[in-house]
Amino acid sequence: MAHDNRLPVYNIKAVSRLLGLLPVTLRAWERRYGLPTPTRGDQGYRLYSEYDLSTLRWLKQQIDSGMSISRAVEYLNELRQTGRDPAEAPMPAPAPEKPTSLVLLSEQLMTVLLRFDEPAALEIMRRAFALYNIDEVMTEVVQPALVKIGEAWHRGEIPIATEHFATQFFMQSLLGMISASMPPVHRGKIVAACAPGEMHQIGLLMLVVMLRWRGWDVKYLGPDLILDRLEETLSQLRPRVVLFSATSQHAASRLERLPEVLDRMPDLHPVVVFGGQAFHGMQLPETFPAVILQGAPSSIVRSIERMMGEVYDN
Repeated sequence: MAHDNRLPVYNIKAVSRLLGLLPVTLRAWERRYGLPTPTRGDQGYRLYSEYDLSTLRWLKQQIDSGMSISRAVEYLNELRQTGRDPAEAPMPAPAPEKPTSLVLLSEQLMTVLLRFDEPAALEIMRRAFALYNIDEVMTEVVQPALVKIGEAWHRGEIPIATEHFATQFFMQSLLGMISASMPPVHRGKIVAACAPGEMHQIGLLMLVVMLRWRGWDVKYLGPDLILDRLEETLSQLRPRVVLFSATSQHAASRLERLPEVLDRMPDLHPVVVFGGQAFHGMQLPETFPAVILQGAPSSIVRSIERMMGEVYDN
């Protein structure tokens, strides 16, 4: 009996795991470009066929090679109109790849960065994203490698130039992920910035990447925010959540003026969130208009998502 490649058998989580595409990306492509067109199960869940998977896999290949999603869809339609549907062509099965643990990937990443081997580091990051979701890569691969490299520098085991190289690699990777994220699909804006005087951005950038890849509209304002200019920015963007990061007590203390800035905007009522090493164990006065979030990046992201949901439920 011939195999029916149009039979809907995969749910959206299975497709996301098989192809390394977030569910929010799959929904966005379906809504914007009509690709793919999954059927709906009895309870309304999306179900994808082998043909849908082949289509998505081909689109992902074009994007990975540098093509925009809009151009990839346009190219796919051109091929289909000439009877050359790439999803119908037999595709060679990928060679089986031995599962690599998150711990091992993080250790490998640290090792090659200490050797200034950027191509190898990029390949490890590619492999990590092929095997695991973005939360796992950020929390279990990137963050541990970054922490260990910082600790090695503090112990005098590596020169400052090596630490700077690794930091710049992570900075460029995270900024690239932000640029590659899909357009927002959720209502409401989130503003993220480093506290005044704070120059360490990577921890906050990790949160921004994770939120952007979930479809949230996050505006990243960068390091060393000037509070006196915040009023203008918030008035223009009207965010529902404002996220500040600080790793030093000095930078955290400079946020004490935040209430007076917010008081000048009585029509805005954003939820203000503080995060970062400087706030560990800190207790804010009950009257201070902010909450402190601590824990793993994925846990903080889920808390912010709940805040955004509560804002629109109220």
